[in-house]
Amino acid sequence: MPPSLRNLPALFVAVMFAVSVAVTPARSSIILSELCDPQSNYTTDRFIEIYNTGPDAVNLTGWSVVAVANGVDGTSWTLSGSIAPGQARVLGYTTPVTAFTVNFPNAAWNAITSSGGAYNWNGKIGDGAKLKNASGTVIDLVVATGDLFVDKDYVRNPTITSPNSVYTPSEWTATAVALATNASPGSHNGSQVTASGPRISNLVTDPATPAAGAGVAVQASVVDTSGAIASVALSWGTTSSSLPNAIAMALLSDSTYRTTALIPAQSAGATVYYQVQAVGASATGTSSILSYTLAGGGGGAPTILAVGEMSDSTLLVQFSEPVEQTSAETPANYTVGALSGVAAVRDPVQTAQVLVTVRGIPAGARTLTVNGVADLSASVAYGATCGFNYVDVSVPAGYYAGTAGLRGSALRVALHNLIKNHTAMSYAYALTAFATTDVKPNGKIWDMYSDVPAGTPPYEYAVGGTGQGGSEGLGYNREHSWPQSWFNGVSPTYSDLWVLYPTDSYVNGYRSNYPYGEAGTATYTSLNGSRLGPSVSAGYSGTVFEPIDAFKGDLARSTFYVSTRYFNEDAGWSSSGSASRAELLRWAVDQYSAWNTDDPVSWKERLRNGAIYAIQNNRNPFVDHPEFVAMIYDSNSVAGVGDGASASAIRLRQNLPNPFGARTSIGFDLARREPVTLRIYDVTGRLVRTLADGSVLESGSHRREWDGRDERGAQLGAGLYFCRLVAGPVSETRRMVLAR
Repeated sequence: MPPSLRNLPALFVAVMFAVSVAVTPARSSIILSELCDPQSNYTTDRFIEIYNTGPDAVNLTGWSVVAVANGVDGTSWTLSGSIAPGQARVLGYTTPVTAFTVNFPNAAWNAITSSGGAYNWNGKIGDGAKLKNASGTVIDLVVATGDLFVDKDYVRNPTITSPNSVYTPSEWTATAVALATNASPGSHNGSQVTASGPRISNLVTDPATPAAGAGVAVQASVVDTSGAIASVALSWGTTSSSLPNAIAMALLSDSTYRTTALIPAQSAGATVYYQVQAVGASATGTSSILSYTLAGGGGGAPTILAVGEMSDSTLLVQFSEPVEQTSAETPANYTVGALSGVAAVRDPVQTAQVLVTVRGIPAGARTLTVNGVADLSASVAYGATCGFNYVDVSVPAGYYAGTAGLRGSALRVALHNLIKNHTAMSYAYALTAFATTDVKPNGKIWDMYSDVPAGTPPYEYAVGGTGQGGSEGLGYNREHSWPQSWFNGVSPTYSDLWVLYPTDSYVNGYRSNYPYGEAGTATYTSLNGSRLGPSVSAGYSGTVFEPIDAFKGDLARSTFYVSTRYFNEDAGWSSSGSASRAELLRWAVDQYSAWNTDDPVSWKERLRNGAIYAIQNNRNPFVDHPEFVAMIYDSNSVAGVGDGASASAIRLRQNLPNPFGARTSIGFDLARREPVTLRIYDVTGRLVRTLADGSVLESGSHRREWDGRDERGAQLGAGLYFCRLVAGPVSETRRMVLAR
């Protein structure tokens, strides 16, 4: 707008435009101020921001903003109301995962389709936005000419106060961000963020430590700077996915609200989930879902908190309180359907835990029933039940047929043909799948970015505890271990469960799309010791994310899976620091091969492999056969292993790891279909455990786990043990060292 007109009233200027076409059109003070494509939750949390540089308020009726994706107009927002000088307005999805105010929401912004705006709008060439005034004229424009704001926040420089219908890169600055809230939605270069409705904080229970058999009140602080609060209510339930029960909350004093009735008393071991919602003058605020678990003792009979599968016949039963030894170690007190326990041992330290052996459990959703187990106060559990998912970890007979003797690319192609065309589920379904693919024995989500094996993790998530925040421990999300920017978010890779893992959202944001590797001086360290920093992996000097040692093999084998599953199906994929499309670079092969050796396949991985197989109908070959890594990538490898060993011999492989502490894996190969026994002996020759009891097994490769316990489930002492395999007339023996 010319200087002589800039201070004239808006109505007078509008009249001038209507009666005289000779006057130069005024330039609006509204600009596109920010475009954000965060690394995490990009389909829900991307946003576009507009800003009024002043000096007057502007009526936005008839105005619009259009997201440009791949050079084509996509999602659009119709604007309304007025925008004051110095005020910013945000356009985005209806319910972003990371909490921030969206003034103009549009559900189409989260459309996961080949033509959906959010799907294609990723900060690359041809992506951007248009600002149109009430007459439909594009007055401000930004369209990427390259990888402009991928995983970044693109902000208009403070000196820019007028729109520009010609994109000018020098007017903008890009900064990498993990979360949308790492950017500045609703605030442009320090302007005041528009009030976002009620803010809920300081949620506490009364009593602070709820007890079994007693009701619980909840208090919260609720503040709304934009106006009066209309109502506050609490929703609660016994699962995080359903909070069907409502209790009104009344003002207690100042800004503190308290439930008008108690959450009803629950039994020991129960977990209650709750959430507070406040309706304000202009918006509704909702807290995150919180929970409390009621400790056992003095509140009735023990209940079952979780059931974990610890081997192909052993279950870890977690009670709500310590249990009495004699009743806890009575096998007949435990049943799974028609199957009864054959052994039971209470943990000598964690006396609320019992290892129960039940043989022949079929795969699928099962229920453990307990009758006759007492707590230390002689309260006896009758009819206590707990559902769990039992996974068949065995490799289906003949699954790797045709791979015997193959090496190098021939083996890789053969494996690709075995695991391609898997049953692809939706990306949303991954959150459901995690309840069976990534659950610890205690029923919590198995997050490799926060877990501390054999130690105490800094926090744990209940199934369904998704969320986002500015620190660790506020929620988990779906981590693409092979980052989606490397394969451009295409399906079926996007939802492949061997690509996806549940991980803490905050740590996931730091991992971003950096390759896995060994980090030098860390620039960030998570609470469990995962590290971000410059690479010290030979052959690469960029930034890497290093998981803790206990999970390096897991992620390495997932990486080899992706490279094999999508072999020659990677057209359109991008390159990265560790791969050229689906082809791993040499440094990555060397590093991940070392991880594959140093961190052997765990029981966790075998459970995950079996659980994913039940969903996708394909397996991770490198979990079933970690030796495949060397056979494909190591030119010195000459031994072929598959569904068919040497025609004249069996082979008992050395257990891994060895020495071992909690668990070891024993692999063996059969030349033909034969009855097999696999037994463990101590140094005196005494039989301590039978892992295979003469059942007939098919030819090929097999694996059994030993947890260092005898037939009753009791822990054995440290020392030397012998594993003996007998198949037909042939036998082999290997030494194993158990270290406590």
